[in-house]
Amino acid sequence: MNLHSCQWWQELWRRSDSVRIKECKELVCHDEAWRDWLGCDNEYARRDIKMMEAEGGNYFNLVSIIGIRT
Repeated sequence: MNLHSCQWWQELWRRSDSVRIKECKELVCHDEAWRDWLGCDNEYARRDIKMMEAEGGNYFNLVSIIGIRT
């Protein structure tokens, strides 16, 4: 799995001649979304609990990108 910042994604998509980036941002719902996921009764979510505890909120984010095809 590769983890990339919002800036990394924005720079990647800017290289395209067929897409114009309208908006690229980190979503403010990150913590709430992860709490919901980790609190559900799903075997994958239960396995993610230790991973999220180990990363300590330093590496994961949710990125939203809105692009317009040119």
